[in-house]
Amino acid sequence: MCLGALCVLLAPDAHADTVWMKNGDRLTGRVTQLEAGKLILVTGYGGTMQLDWSQVKAVDSASDVQIPNEAMRRDYLARLRGADEVAILSVPGVPLNEPGAPEPIAEQSLALGDVVWKGNLDLGLNHKTASTRTEDYAAKLDGELRQGRWRHKIDAGYMRNTDNSVTTSHHYGASLSSDRFMSEQFFWQGRAFYRWDGIEELSRQMAVGAGPGYQFWDDETGAFSLAGLVGRGRYNYSDGASEGFYAVSLRWDYNRYLGDKRFELFASGELLRPLNNAANVSLDAIVGVRYRMTDWVSWFLSYSRNQVRGGRQSLNEKRLSTGLGLTW
Repeated sequence: MCLGALCVLLAPDAHADTVWMKNGDRLTGRVTQLEAGKLILVTGYGGTMQLDWSQVKAVDSASDVQIPNEAMRRDYLARLRGADEVAILSVPGVPLNEPGAPEPIAEQSLALGDVVWKGNLDLGLNHKTASTRTEDYAAKLDGELRQGRWRHKIDAGYMRNTDNSVTTSHHYGASLSSDRFMSEQFFWQGRAFYRWDGIEELSRQMAVGAGPGYQFWDDETGAFSLAGLVGRGRYNYSDGASEGFYAVSLRWDYNRYLGDKRFELFASGELLRPLNNAANVSLDAIVGVRYRMTDWVSWFLSYSRNQVRGGRQSLNEKRLSTGLGLTW
């Protein structure tokens, strides 16, 4: 009888979930969520753990796990069977025998790609007719694609301003970066940047670079990361002249959600220092606030600055923008 009681005391919790990692570790607790390549495990000995899904070898889940599906704008409840598949149980609020519900657990499995796509498309339009006629057009796209240890970001923008049919400002540009995470915080970034200006003497700015970065946090409250890059840049001028240079730069990307994610504060940019006399410093940055009126529609207010100082031709462009955007 004493032996039986001792076995009960020493036996593991029958309702606990078990996670086996590829490095041989075995963890027990309660699996609650799988999102953006992170498996959330709540334990009594280590608190809440975020496990890299790509490093999970197998899972024995007795409890229901929430898996967001951004494309469907709904959450699935599932039981994890292993590191490559999940078995769908149900969609919350939709009985299995109703249209739109998934098949029962024994008949359907879903391969997990760990792909998360999110972003914003902001549009600003202004048309004024009085003693002068003014037209402003602006568009800005920010997108992020995550899969496993990879994160890809695209940032593209267009702006045109005319006064009495005279174009006073006209430019567009884009940047593309790819991050490879070595751990939850450290990553290696590669980036390419291009900007064209139809008015200023400095008509084109181009740069490519690579270097290490650090993710301070990335959760439901927001994200903040810094990256230091070394690369090659080039300035082209409207008279046909150009100059290339090596450069170092510091990049930052910050956002914070407030008020149940209705309000968002954001700031991003790059401070670049050429290693010759092409310029003393170059700054390309934006800061602003966004208010989500619905799940898809948002209002934004932003201040941006593009400055090149100390070179053949200085540039100091400032812009205050507002308008509506699409958020996904």
